[in-house]
Amino acid sequence: MIEKIFLVLMVILAVITLNTVKLRRAVIYLGIFSLVSSFVYLLYGAPDVAIAEAVIGSALSTVLYLVALKKYQVFTIYYTNENYNEIHDGYIIKGRAQILKDVERFFLKREMEPQIIYTTENCEHVLDTKNFDLLIHQDYDTVIMFGCREDYHVDAMEDYVVKNPYENLTVEFVRFEAGDQIDS
Repeated sequence: MIEKIFLVLMVILAVITLNTVKLRRAVIYLGIFSLVSSFVYLLYGAPDVAIAEAVIGSALSTVLYLVALKKYQVFTIYYTNENYNEIHDGYIIKGRAQILKDVERFFLKREMEPQIIYTTENCEHVLDTKNFDLLIHQDYDTVIMFGCREDYHVDAMEDYVVKNPYENLTVEFVRFEAGDQIDS
């Protein structure tokens, strides 16, 4: 009877793990699933497999998944402004675009770490030489966002901007294939 309860619990945990939106929570459910499965192995008389599952499945793989998720979640954003030739703290605080604040808030909501790099280099130089996930180029009230066509985070960002338009800004998206040359 107790075996059936734990087998049903394993199925429930597997379904919850697959249907969880937050990746960290899914990793935690996967660790619990591994512990329950190691207990089931113990009930079926396989203590060596149970110990291996408990050590590898719940401890080691959970730590590796969490480290990989932390590494994956850094999103590099370059911000160039046509109107500034040099960067001062006052420009960043006072002249910081509302769209940049919204981009930062957008990625923080999705449990990602936006790494915003302010640069005085021109847009073409950044496009040609830098490795970025999103490039935001502002020229007065025109903002152009450059992002990879295959990046679903940029897709979500574009949907967000379309659904929440700005009164004083014109926002355009330029999408490119990875490795393409871009004419800006």
